[in-house]
Amino acid sequence: MKSMVTAAILMAAPLSVGAVDEPVDLDIVNRIRDEGFNNSEVMDVLRHLTDRIGPRLTGTPAMLEANNWTKAKLTEWGLADARLEGFEFGTGWTGDKIQVFMTEPRRTQLYALPLSWHPGTDGVLEGEVIHAPMRSKNDFKKWKGKLDGKIVFVSNVPNQKPPADDVFIRRDAESLEETETFDVPDGDDDQRAFDGWVRYKSFFYELEQFLAEQGAIALVRRSPRKSMLIEASSYQYKVGLNAKIPGIGLSYEHYARAVRLMEEGETVRMSLDVDATFYTDDTKSYSTLADIPGKGRSPGIVMAGAHLDSWYVGDGAADNGAGVAVVMEAVRILKAIGVEPKSTIRVGLWGGEEQGYYGSQQYVLDHLVSRPENTDEKLKYMSSYERFYKQFPMTLKPEFARFSAYFNLDNGSGKIRGVYAERNAAVVPIFKAWLEPFHDLGAETVTLNTTGGTDHEVFDDVGLPGFQFIQDPLDYSTRLHHSQVDTYGNTYEEDLKQASVIMASFLYHAAMRDENLPRKPLPTGSLTVAND
Repeated sequence: MKSMVTAAILMAAPLSVGAVDEPVDLDIVNRIRDEGFNNSEVMDVLRHLTDRIGPRLTGTPAMLEANNWTKAKLTEWGLADARLEGFEFGTGWTGDKIQVFMTEPRRTQLYALPLSWHPGTDGVLEGEVIHAPMRSKNDFKKWKGKLDGKIVFVSNVPNQKPPADDVFIRRDAESLEETETFDVPDGDDDQRAFDGWVRYKSFFYELEQFLAEQGAIALVRRSPRKSMLIEASSYQYKVGLNAKIPGIGLSYEHYARAVRLMEEGETVRMSLDVDATFYTDDTKSYSTLADIPGKGRSPGIVMAGAHLDSWYVGDGAADNGAGVAVVMEAVRILKAIGVEPKSTIRVGLWGGEEQGYYGSQQYVLDHLVSRPENTDEKLKYMSSYERFYKQFPMTLKPEFARFSAYFNLDNGSGKIRGVYAERNAAVVPIFKAWLEPFHDLGAETVTLNTTGGTDHEVFDDVGLPGFQFIQDPLDYSTRLHHSQVDTYGNTYEEDLKQASVIMASFLYHAAMRDENLPRKPLPTGSLTVAND
């Protein structure tokens, strides 16, 4: 009886946290939970994206198929104005076949995958291997004149360490408390991270160009993980800057064995047979968008998003078919229970995230702000995000004032444990109120700390509320991320149902507010405001 009385009191009065009196509609929460747990389609969506369509590398036919399928599915569920919004990208690419052997000092097949945006071998390519580890342009002078006709191993081999015990991780109270404890920022942290990312991505181009100039016939990278997990991501998709020589990602164990043999004085030879296809007819790629319209002529805008693209070696399940399925399921739930939001609820399923937030950045530039491009020569290999990052003057478009919040999911298929408030103190009590009905599902942490590596950053960078949820890691970082085992069978239904329900509730409550969510101060620099 006591629990029934408590529930009745909660339904009659808004939840409050601290000085904030933030309404939480527990009747809607009940309906969201019922629909999300008992009639879920989240795994159906994920299964189609992964088992049926498969990897969705930006610029490929599979990515466009995913765009069109998600557009049709959102329309089928009753969302309005489902559409594709394009952005200039570059060349599409698929790796179609690979066979790699060590032929000396003994013949054995090697586990390898083609590096994305590298050409095929045009038949079997054979050659002697040289180990020439290079981590920056400063290393080039050491190997100049020594690589002609060679298959070049470009990665080092770290000293042997025991593997970590924790492969599959659930957040415990201690780790959540650590996440919640605020990390006082160093003023240079963001700039150092940005500069490091620029150097990292630029080096893919610089290294391959150096090897081609030196007459190397192929490059080989060591996969960063053991247990035959292979990561084969490369970035040379820009028109006119595609790689000229074949490249492969080789399993850690096979790479290390070859290096040991060379260090012992053995001659190592390999054969490579790689087929790859480049797609050049349309250098644009696309994001999928759709709306649950808000009320009135000029309603506010609340967005949920996840990136639809993936790398090619797996099926893009945890990264980030899971996030796409959750976002789609969240709006399906809201349509199924018949909500009529005050603000428009908009879905953004982004293309080009893996190469640098292309789709979400283009959305911000098309709808919310305009800002000049940074034409610094050091950014010539970089995506639009880096070239527009912190550029002023920034002109605010009319939709900027109507924009309330963006919620993102992109850290694997683990359930939601809370949300990063991105140093926006004013939203903390609001989010705590919204999470209170989900404490029984393990979601209650709100931290003022920031997180990176997801599409929410492009909204936060222009002064708009953009947020990423805290998730259970599971085996996202230890096994799945950018590897060939990122498949449907390594995602978890209970987690994705939980995340869908919480995402739906956050969208609903944000869209029913009379005011936008609180904002941080606008970024420093010159601002102008566009007329309506």
